[in-house]
Order: sequence, then C-alpha cells, then structure tokens
Amino acid sequence: MLIGTYVLLSSIILGLNIIPAFMPPTWIVLAFFVIKYHLMLLPVVLIGATFATIGRIILANISGKYFRRFLSSDSKENYASIGKYLDSHKHITIPVVFLYSFSPISSNYIFIAAGLAKMKLKLLAGSFFVGRLISYTFWVYTTHRLSDNLADLFGNHFARTGSIIVEILGLLTVYLPGKIAWKKILKQVNSR
Repeated sequence: MLIGTYVLLSSIILGLNIIPAFMPPTWIVLAFFVIKYHLMLLPVVLIGATFATIGRIILANISGKYFRRFLSSDSKENYASIGKYLDSHKHITIPVVFLYSFSPISSNYIFIAAGLAKMKLKLLAGSFFVGRLISYTFWVYTTHRLSDNLADLFGNHFARTGSIIVEILGLLTVYLPGKIAWKKILKQVNSR
C-alpha cells in the first residue's frame, strides 16, 4: 500500500509538471500526501523534486518541438537569440533559475520559454532540482499545518480569480519575449 501511494504521488507530480498551465502548485499536492497518507517529508520532497524536474524537462521538449510551430519566423529567431545568450551566460541563468525555484510560483513558463528558445536543459534542470528540494521542504512543512483536504486545496486554487489572472499573465510572459528583437539588444549589451 505504501509503495503504491509513492507511485501514485510520482505519477501525479509528473503529470502536473508536464501540463503547461492551470495546474495547482506541486508543493500543495506534496503537502496533501504528507498529511492525508502520513508519509515522511524527506521521501515526498525527493519524489516531488525529481518528478517535477522530469516533468518540466518533458514540457520544455514538447514546447521546443510542438509549440514553436505556432511562432512566426521572427519570434523563433528572437527566442533563439535569447536562448544562445542565456546558454553562454550560465553565471546569470543558473542563479536566476535556482532563486526562482524557491518561490511558490509555477515554473512552467520558464521551461516553456526554455523549450521555445532551444536552451540546453541540463544545468537549468539541475538548478531547478536543487532549488525545489529546498523550497518543497519549506512549503510542504509549512502547509502541513494548514490544510488536510485536497478538494479544498485544488478548489481554492481554481476559485481564486488571482490564480487565474496569474496563469494568464504567466502565459503572456512566455509570448512576449518572442516579440523582442533580442539579437539587436544583446549585441548592444555585449558591445558596452
């Protein structure tokens, strides 16, 4: 029974992190499993960080392979320019992703954009994994004290207008970088 619960948790986390938008935060689901099934925090956090990372890698690959088809050639070029820049400036990219991983905000937009920009995912995913290990530990432990009803957790996420607005704004943040002429901007930045 216990192994089956961990397998179920792994599958749910993987699925949540492949879906591009409108999913509740992973840490909420992890907290529910800790509360409802009396699971130990450490294995749940390890499963969460591992399968969230795998799911986000899959999402980035799907974005690069299928979502790019819907972009104009200018947008593809703009994404490629920023992707090359971020790949070659890891001293910026890795800390930003690592610090972002501490927030309770969904990371799907980062990985969608990374896929659209055809970025190398190895270091991005590694930074994400380490950051999520730490943040999930904090958020799951904290949430453990607040709620034990999955319906409430999911219902509250989707019932809040703010959550829906944040999701829509997040999708816009993925769309807008494709409209910026990064090649020109980065050329000016590098010439200084």
